Parts: sequence; structure tokens; C-alpha cells
Amino acid sequence: MKKFYYVELLRFFSAFSVLIYHYQHFFKPYSTVSTIDIVDNKLIQPFYSFLKILYHYGNYGVPMFWAISGFVFAFVYLNREKNINGKKFFVNRFSRLYPLHFATLLIVTLLQIVNYNSAGSFQIYQMNDLYHFFLHIFFISGWGLETAYSFNAPIWSVSIELIIYILFFFSIIYLNKYKIKLVLFLYLTFLIIDKSGLSDYEGESGRLWHISMALNLLLDCGRLFFSGIFIFYLYELIKNKFYLILISLLLIFLSIIGNFKIFIFFPAVLMLFVALEIFIHDKFKKTFEFFGNLTYAMYLLHIPTQLLIIFVISSFGILSEIYISNYFFIFYVLLMILLSFLCFNFFEKPLFNKIRSRFS
Repeated sequence: MKKFYYVELLRFFSAFSVLIYHYQHFFKPYSTVSTIDIVDNKLIQPFYSFLKILYHYGNYGVPMFWAISGFVFAFVYLNREKNINGKKFFVNRFSRLYPLHFATLLIVTLLQIVNYNSAGSFQIYQMNDLYHFFLHIFFISGWGLETAYSFNAPIWSVSIELIIYILFFFSIIYLNKYKIKLVLFLYLTFLIIDKSGLSDYEGESGRLWHISMALNLLLDCGRLFFSGIFIFYLYELIKNKFYLILISLLLIFLSIIGNFKIFIFFPAVLMLFVALEIFIHDKFKKTFEFFGNLTYAMYLLHIPTQLLIIFVISSFGILSEIYISNYFFIFYVLLMILLSFLCFNFFEKPLFNKIRSRFS
């Protein structure tokens, strides 16, 4: 199957931005054993002048993921001669997402127990009780039933996206029939619900607040996911890809004028990377694919890796200043790339193929 290698690279950049944004977890208030508070002192982080935008806004890698997913799903599942059946669709999604989620959940649980016994408190995320564990087990930690900041918290974004996957599957037949018209209708539906105030809740905490927040994030995810599908249809419709590059650059410019407009910026960036495929050289394909393959593992492995590092550093009595070191930062990033590579090739890929061949 054809790959969009620049999109693979964009996936890696998105995961890497989250990795850098979460570097703050090595400091207070996230790490209770650290002596350095990061809240008002972000500039002490390694290579701050170079990575400043990621230290402050790296969490925007998540909405970029949502837009990319829409494009990839459209490319894989739309305009096929035969629609995919439900069993195969859900087996593919389960085999790709759940095994690593389950494995990292168990690892994080063990590491949090170890950290609690060592330091007298959990590290990074504090809500690690049985109730939250079961929310993670059933892949619904981001659904607003309670705080998503528990165990391997980044999985919240995937749990929300699962709802959009289900909507997408039941829309495949109609998307193939109505194409852009249905995409625009669904996008506008999400937009109207969002602007209607139905998802707003004026309280500052409690169950209704969590549900309201989850609904807002679901609406954001839906808009960006179907924006990705819209980009797919534009890619097929516009034969001269240089027009896509020009349009995307114009939209990116417009999105950063005045208030930052994420629902223009992320689809525009995706459009740019899709259009850049016309410039791909064979010698870069394997490199871009290599980095793209690291994405999911890097996203789910960085919290357990941080928990392990925090435990080891504190157990050996090493000062928290080590986290400010550029050398430690380089070591950490290279370690994450190595672990993600090993995870994809020796855990994710084999299990995906085994489950898919067994149940599809």
C-alpha cells in the first residue's frame, strides 16, 4: 500500500512535541522527589532557546494526531471497491492500539507502586486507584467519567478518538456516496454543537465538569478528524499539488494572524505535508518511515520511562540538577527513540500481525 512519507514524518514530529512538552515531569510539582520547581521556571530546561515552543505548546501534537488520523483512515478505507467489514475494521484497530496500551498500563502500575513505596507518593499523575485502573482497562479513561490524569495518562486522547473511529466506520458507505458533502455536514454538526453551548458547564470540578471537558475534546477531535478526511478528498480532487502547497501556506499564515486558529492551522499543516509528497526522494523513504513507526510507542512509553528514571535517580541520591543537563536530555531522547524502535519491531508489529491473522 502506498505510504505518505512526509505524513509519517509529521506523525513523528507530533509525538516528539508531546515528548518534549512532558519533559517538565522530571521537576516539581510533577515529581515529588525533585528539588526544582518548574512552574515558573521553564527556561531552565535543556536547549530552552531552541525548543521553547515545544516546552510551552508541545501538547498541540495531540490535535495534529487527530487530523492525521482522519487523512490516513480516509486513504486506507475510502474509495475501495469493497467496503471493509466490521469485524476486520475493529480487529485492526484493537490489534494496533490495545496491546501496547495494556502493557504500558501494567508497567506504569508497577512503577507507581515502586515509587510510592520508595518516596511515599505517586509520581507525575496522582489518581492511580482501582476505579481509574478499570477506566484504563476498558480504554475509556478520556470519556469524562473521572479525571484522565491517571496511570499512563496520554492514552486519554486515543480513548476519545475511538468514538470517532466508530462514527467513521458507520459512515464509510455514505462517505463513499456523498464524499465531501457528508464530510462538510459532519464537520458543521460538530461545530454547531460546540458553539451551541450544549457542552459548556460553568462549574470548576466534579463529574459534570469532567463530562463537559470530555465532550468538548470529542467535538474538537471530530472536527479535526473530518478535516483530515476533507484534506484527503482535496488531495484526490486537485491534480496539480503545487496548488495545495500554495493553499496550505496561505491558510497557515491566516491561522497565526490574530488569535491562533487550531482548526485552520492543523489541517493546513497536514495539507502541506501531504502535498510535499511530490518531492519525496527514494533515499528518504526508509528514514521517514522509520521515524513514523516510532510514533505510538514513543507516545505511550515516555511516561513509564520517566517513572523509571525518577525512581532510579532518587534511589541513587543523584541531584535533580541532572535533568537540567543538556547531556542528560540527549540521553533521554536517544533512549526514547531506541525503546520505541525495539517496541515497534519486537512487540507492536508482531502482535498486530498475529492478532490480525488470527481473528480477521
